[in-house]
Amino acid sequence: SPLQNGLGDRFLVEGELIDALSASRNTVRAVLQQLAKDGLVTRSPKRGTRSAAAVKLRINQLSPVREFGGDASIRTELKTLEYRTLGGLRLVRERLRLPPDWTVLMIESLLMQDTQPLGISVSYIAMHPDQSRDLEFNEPDPLLFLERQLDVKITGSRTTIGATAADEQSVALVGVVLGAPMIFLEDILEDASGQPRASSRTSSNQII
Repeated sequence: SPLQNGLGDRFLVEGELIDALSASRNTVRAVLQQLAKDGLVTRSPKRGTRSAAAVKLRINQLSPVREFGGDASIRTELKTLEYRTLGGLRLVRERLRLPPDWTVLMIESLLMQDTQPLGISVSYIAMHPDQSRDLEFNEPDPLLFLERQLDVKITGSRTTIGATAADEQSVALVGVVLGAPMIFLEDILEDASGQPRASSRTSSNQII
C-alpha cells in the first residue's frame, strides 16, 4: 500500500486498502481515522485521504518471534494462556498441508509489553505422530517450540499483514472496544523440505 512503499504525500484509496487488507470498509475507515489522529495521514472532504509523510512498518517489530530480529528498544514477550491438542480442524489442516495422521497443537498467548497487553497470539503447530509424546509445554514462541521440543529446523517463512475487527475475546483480554480495528500479522513457518510446520497469527490494536 502507499503507506509501505516509502513514498510520502500519496492518496490512500479506501477500495484499494479494503482489497489489500481483506478488511471491511468500516474497519478501514476506523483505521484511517486513527491514523489521522496520530498525524500520519490527512483527511479532507474534497481532497480525500493522503499520507502525511513516508511511513514504513517493519514486520519484525510486529512479530512475536524474537529470532526474526527487531528493534532492541521494543521489549515484548508472550504470556501463555493455553496449550491444546486439536482434532480435525479442516481449515488449519489445509493451511499447513498436513498428512492425515499428523496432529495440531494450539498455543494461545498474550503479547505483552511490561504489564500491558498489546494483542493476542494464536499458533497452530504441526506435529508428526512420533513427535506428540513427552512434550514440555513451557514455550509460547512457535519457532522455539519447534526447534527445542520437536527438533525441527525452520528454514523459511511467509508473512501476511491485514486488518480485522476486535471480537469478544479481544475485548476481554486486551481491553479494546468491540469491533475496533486491529492489525494482524500471520507467519507460516516451513522446514527444510518446504512443509509448513506452524501458523502463528498475532492481532494487536497498536503499532508497536
